[in-house]
Amino acid sequence: MDGFLFTDMTGYSGVVFKHFNDATPRKYLPETMGAGVALLDYDNDGRLDIYLVNGARLKPPRDVPGAPTGALYRNLGNWKFQAVTAQANLEEPMFGMGAAVGDYNNDGFIDLFISGVDGDRLYRNAGNGKFEDVSEAAGLNDAGFGSSAAFLDYDRDGYLDLFVGRYVEWTPETDITCSPDGVHRVYCTPEAYHGESNRLYKNLGGRRFKDVTRSSGIWLQDGKTLGVAIMDHNRDSWPDIAVANDTVRNFLFVNNRDGTFTESGVTTGMAYSESGATRGGMGIDVGDADGDGFTDIAVGNFSQEMSALYRGSAPGFFVDDAPQAGIGLPTLMTLAFGTLFVDYDNDGLLDLLFVNGHIEPEINKTQRLQQYAQPSLLFKNESNNSFRPMTDQAGSPLGERLVGRGLASGDLDGDGDLDIVITQNGHPAKVWRNNAPRQSWIRLQLIGSRSNRTAYGAVVKAVAGKKTWVRMFTSGRSYLSACEPVVTIGLGATPQLDRLEITWPSGQLQTIERPALNQVLKVKEVPAAS
Repeated sequence: MDGFLFTDMTGYSGVVFKHFNDATPRKYLPETMGAGVALLDYDNDGRLDIYLVNGARLKPPRDVPGAPTGALYRNLGNWKFQAVTAQANLEEPMFGMGAAVGDYNNDGFIDLFISGVDGDRLYRNAGNGKFEDVSEAAGLNDAGFGSSAAFLDYDRDGYLDLFVGRYVEWTPETDITCSPDGVHRVYCTPEAYHGESNRLYKNLGGRRFKDVTRSSGIWLQDGKTLGVAIMDHNRDSWPDIAVANDTVRNFLFVNNRDGTFTESGVTTGMAYSESGATRGGMGIDVGDADGDGFTDIAVGNFSQEMSALYRGSAPGFFVDDAPQAGIGLPTLMTLAFGTLFVDYDNDGLLDLLFVNGHIEPEINKTQRLQQYAQPSLLFKNESNNSFRPMTDQAGSPLGERLVGRGLASGDLDGDGDLDIVITQNGHPAKVWRNNAPRQSWIRLQLIGSRSNRTAYGAVVKAVAGKKTWVRMFTSGRSYLSACEPVVTIGLGATPQLDRLEITWPSGQLQTIERPALNQVLKVKEVPAAS
């Protein structure tokens, strides 16, 4: 331990990835947007591996000698990682954006989805350390400017469906030149482009996917999606979809339980700011931050807009409580991309972490108070509906200025707390070790049987006397990224749990009495007795 909240382990770890954005003076829109990170145990050895999404040449040809690709790093233990991209058959250039992980065919091996600027990729995990590109065979051949993506079982048939965010209609040929002075080119804002509808793909028995975007009610062309999170907005046990849009209203797709959704962002109060303005939504995450039983939504927004904290309530409405909660003013001047509820100190309360960075490298020349690289912001949940900005000693990675984009959490070293992986646009990725003081915790690796095998959509309740902690296990979250597919519940000073209650996506309730703490508990769904 070095006294910091986090330690930068990047140099020690062997993760030497640098994002390629193909940036040139032409300033094509995608250059400044990517890319994400995915945390997954691809080889089922019990250690969490890292996949880093990469860019590529925006104009073909891409598959040239030495072309950049995404990178897979295998966890060897003791904070050492080995690059295994070639061995895993993942050396395929693409201008990647977001990542999602889930076992779409229920074979026991986690699969990898990558969204891209002009096409997406689904990599099936073959179970032998290699992946196979099955995008065409699986029916995922739609092209568009992909952003964040999430696996979810929206129809609860036991197979993971796929929601893919789309940003704007863009190609190198239709790129628009933006110049405030007629001489110097800058990156255009999304207002210059038409939005593109998100996509929803129904899983057909683990074999292929069917595009149900229109029939499901997802089709909306006025969105410009960058962040996606899955939640149960109305506590009816069916997954809903929260979407952060850039410069247009946010979406909330409420599941009608019949294969369709109703977009309800405006009526529920999470579409706009409290003043009724649209904002530049980047990252998004969901969780019960105040412990009242209703899901809250955090959205990382553009600079000079403040990040949002939409508090959920019993009637199903949201109120942006960010200024009152202590999050508004400290985030006013930063530009947030990665946005994550993460109980970094395992005290049982969901804290908030934002990874920041501007889109314009020379922004300081025109806006004196803005910088391209910006420090990350961590807010500790104080349990009284307020958050406290955390500062650290000089030299801490938390205060380092980054061109932050992707952000994901997971237990990389097996000590029970959540470590952090961050991507930067055009700069090296960062791997942070969590140095939080030891507290009680329990982690659950859920294995569905009637439910989808990854168990996305499960709700876990930990009970100790009159205290309860509730976590919904979902895909998506943050910005272009995928967190570890394991449920982590910090328990503070709690010495013993009375029970764990797991409500599986199938609706089955399973109870585990007095589980031992400070362990990873593998739980397989047990069908109800007939």
